[in-house]
Amino acid sequence: MDQFAEQLVRKYHSAKDDLKRVGIIAGTVVICIFSVLLVMIGYPIALVLPVCAIWLAWYLLRLQNVEYEYSCTNGTLDIDKILGQDKRKSMLSIDVSTFTRYGKAEETEESDDDRTTFSAMGESLMGGEDDSETYYAEFDHPEHGKCALYFSPDSRLRDALEPFLSREIKQQLRGNHS
Repeated sequence: MDQFAEQLVRKYHSAKDDLKRVGIIAGTVVICIFSVLLVMIGYPIALVLPVCAIWLAWYLLRLQNVEYEYSCTNGTLDIDKILGQDKRKSMLSIDVSTFTRYGKAEETEESDDDRTTFSAMGESLMGGEDDSETYYAEFDHPEHGKCALYFSPDSRLRDALEPFLSREIKQQLRGNHS
């Protein structure tokens, strides 16, 4: 019988994200004011500029809404990034049994090696009381080499991952929970 679990999380908003939003809105306002000035000096075609600027701002602001979908099927963890609720991009696919480290981010020591880091943290859109914890995993990926993953799995997804973890990691997890 196949084992399957999925979870949808909304990316945490950072100060950088807020700054991008402010920049988009400020740029749109500047373009609108500039186009009004152009119309006033005799260039009526400039009325197209604010329409284009507002549409572009709307589009870019929608892309700022980022969600991650985690799905675990028979020990394969797939993470997709969803932009604006309609553009889906596969971010990562990894066999959970290849994890060399796994656990809560604050309890797991990170390697000092250079790694490709994937960040897919957020708040769960499916509810639950334990969805704000950040987990950390290290693994070797055939495409990206040595990697680290920060993500926010809920208890259902963690339960789906656990049977496929290596014996050493399972023992380590039991030791942390004792």
